[in-house]
Amino acid sequence: MAAALACAGYETCALGRDRLVLEELRSDFGVLPMAIDLTDREAVRVIVEGMKPDIVVHAALRWPTEKAFEKLQEADIDMALEVNLSAMFHLTRLVLPAMKEQGLGALFVVSPHSGESPSILERSVAGANDAFVDALQGELADAGITAQSIICEKPPFHSLVASILEHLETVGLAPLRSKADAHNHQGTRNVT
Repeated sequence: MAAALACAGYETCALGRDRLVLEELRSDFGVLPMAIDLTDREAVRVIVEGMKPDIVVHAALRWPTEKAFEKLQEADIDMALEVNLSAMFHLTRLVLPAMKEQGLGALFVVSPHSGESPSILERSVAGANDAFVDALQGELADAGITAQSIICEKPPFHSLVASILEHLETVGLAPLRSKADAHNHQGTRNVT
């Protein structure tokens, strides 16, 4: 998703743990890599502090390999909730003041796809994501910030990215310049 948004002309930052993937995004697509454990609250705060993203896409989607709920270890449940819910809540809380100050922004929460027997944990997180987005929309109704929940598909995510780009165009957050003109980072939209 970060690669597609960068190719569409957005100045894009990618936060994640996999340094190899982040480096590929940087070298192949010009994405600004930020290697970080999203569950490390202080590290996230330090990195996000001072950023003024126009758009945030939450798409951690890290799940235990075990699908049967009764066979999950406590650590599996904690990891899934921490990465897919708590980190999303905290990151959103950190970026909202800058978005409100700008009077414009878009938040996307990507939920697990419904195919191939998603686990109870994945379905529960998807339900929590939807509830969070609904509540956020109500709270941000007059702030110029939109929130949208999107169901993840299997890679390469073409329709997911198309939905995001269509929504951004609709709410006035299309890239301000083409990718070729965006190298000086002036007049670009920022995605995290």
